[in-house]
Amino acid sequence: MLSRGRRRLRPDIRPRSGRTLFTRAVHLRPNRQEATPQDVGDDDRGPRRRRRRGRIIAVLALVVVTAGVVLAVMARPLVDAKHEADAAQADLKLAKTQLSQQHLAQARSSIAAARSHVDAAHRAAHDLGADVWSVVPVAGGAVDDERHLVDALDETTSVAQLGAEVYPMVSGHGSHLVNGQAIDLKVLQTVVDRVGQIGDHLDRAMADVDAVKGTTPIVGGAATRAKDSALGYLQPVHDSYAKAGPLVASLPSIVGADGPRTYLIAMLNPAELRYSGGGALSFTTMRFDDGKVTFGKSVNVDDLRARGTTQRWRPVQGNPFHRVGPLRVTSATFSPWWSVSSEELLRGYEATYPGTKLDGVIGLDLQALADVFRITGPVVLPHFGTVTADNLIRTLAGSYGDFASVQVRHQLNAELIPAFRQKFFEGGQMADKLTALVDSADGRHFFTYFRQASIQRPFVQVGLSGDLSDSLHDYIGVFTQNVNGSKVDYWQRRSVASTVRLQADGSATVHLKVDVKNGAPAYTLPTPDPKVGYDTRYLDTLIGVFLPGHVQVGTASADGTPFTPYVRHPHAAGVLNRAFFVHRVLLNSGESTRLDADYTVPSAAVENSDGTLTYMLDVDPQDLVYPEALEVSVTFPAGWTSTSLPHGWQPTANGARWKGHVPTKMHVEIPLEKTSG
Repeated sequence: MLSRGRRRLRPDIRPRSGRTLFTRAVHLRPNRQEATPQDVGDDDRGPRRRRRRGRIIAVLALVVVTAGVVLAVMARPLVDAKHEADAAQADLKLAKTQLSQQHLAQARSSIAAARSHVDAAHRAAHDLGADVWSVVPVAGGAVDDERHLVDALDETTSVAQLGAEVYPMVSGHGSHLVNGQAIDLKVLQTVVDRVGQIGDHLDRAMADVDAVKGTTPIVGGAATRAKDSALGYLQPVHDSYAKAGPLVASLPSIVGADGPRTYLIAMLNPAELRYSGGGALSFTTMRFDDGKVTFGKSVNVDDLRARGTTQRWRPVQGNPFHRVGPLRVTSATFSPWWSVSSEELLRGYEATYPGTKLDGVIGLDLQALADVFRITGPVVLPHFGTVTADNLIRTLAGSYGDFASVQVRHQLNAELIPAFRQKFFEGGQMADKLTALVDSADGRHFFTYFRQASIQRPFVQVGLSGDLSDSLHDYIGVFTQNVNGSKVDYWQRRSVASTVRLQADGSATVHLKVDVKNGAPAYTLPTPDPKVGYDTRYLDTLIGVFLPGHVQVGTASADGTPFTPYVRHPHAAGVLNRAFFVHRVLLNSGESTRLDADYTVPSAAVENSDGTLTYMLDVDPQDLVYPEALEVSVTFPAGWTSTSLPHGWQPTANGARWKGHVPTKMHVEIPLEKTSG
């Protein structure tokens, strides 16, 4: 008994039998004779062992439950972090809506609330309890994912804070970025700096989202869904910033922070078309010096002719649209690539006004000008009354029969350009005005060209160069070139139909049909129609068909009469990146023509690594007053079907079809997969 008592008093000594301290204590009960191994039979040992196991399990269960309670308590911060993060996301969505509605004070309040929730989520996600869970096998991955998502939300909230700080600097009536005809360079530099910080936060947010693995059992799916949701919001913003960030960074140099800059402003008139768009018929210069803006006088076609009907200048290398010999400056923009036509125009203008040194061209047509007027409001001109966004195109391009002389129309231009300058640079809302111009670039109504390549590059990246698509797959680009100086392109109606038969190797045969109608009103003057110039109602035009990459042209016909098109192919030394052919027609008022062409596109579809195909089509518009009507019908290869159709496309028995008008650039991708061997 003494020996048993000592053993109870020294629980730290492991019994020699090898039993645990717990099981040894069970056997040393008081008032019971200890049995020797010889006294215990086999039948008695089984029940005793079962009782010991039951007690062991009970104690272990108690330990597990206790540990679970502790871990559950310590997991509470992770639950709190999610609630706080959800609240922050709701605040940010609300702030976005409030900003779009010009409710800046409310947006800032919502962003401040989001910041408070994000900070709380960040504290909770890095609490001691979260630290404990982070080292628990399996569960630690979920903690890491949640921390990355919270950190990404933290960075996104910083983006919102900076955006709310920048927004009033560049938008709204209280903006101080533009004061009269001067750019406040200090404010501009602040905007550039803040935008740069936005880029840093976006980069870190994307890195955090990319680090989310979503592999933890049970909760991994939720993490993956949260990651996909975050990417759905952040990826477009990040992609846009990757393009626009360098553009914003270049603005101080553009407005003369590094020295004077002079740009040619070209007003494009859709009543007389070039392959590039509206004819460049009215001009002025804009000079920036340390942010201060000064404008030159308005220049029209007669002013250019007064300095010589034609001029000579060095052509852009490889430009097939620069004819040999002296040229009119108004003929400089025949190339549909504005990066080419702009340089030709600058050289022609500098030849017309010797000593002039220009750094670039900013071009906008009447449609883009109307979009700006929707923001600035109408202008009242002394001799012509009120010009609004709704009547501007009609007043400037569709009213050639309403004026007694060309000089009266030139008076309209002389009054309009100064009025536009005042409207554009005064009254705040600069961001909205610039956004209107940028949006109009999708319809090729606005473009920029800077001779300094480092400045031009970001404008190309955001689609402001005015160039054609460089796609090597299927492509549609039909443009007309006015050759009789008429102004009847205002009434031009054009429809294009493309019938595509796609092959399993990605090639396609295409039948293209082009209809052009001169919808001008009848000629009513008492003298015979001269068929050329200001008063005529004849449209003398070249229909230019610009073709897909590596195309093989077959037959062609005009109004049912076959002809062999002369196809100009791109060459490495020049700037031309598309084959094209032209056909000339002379259409009186009410007349129309049809042009048909067959050709083969070697790579209309791209073959993917998994054996599927993706049909790819790009369409470039011309800035017609009445947008081009287009119909595209695609027949899929036998045994193939589309996995999904883009918006607006309808399935057919053996392919897909789209029909509508083309006011802006189009890019189409149709994924295809095999349905049978």
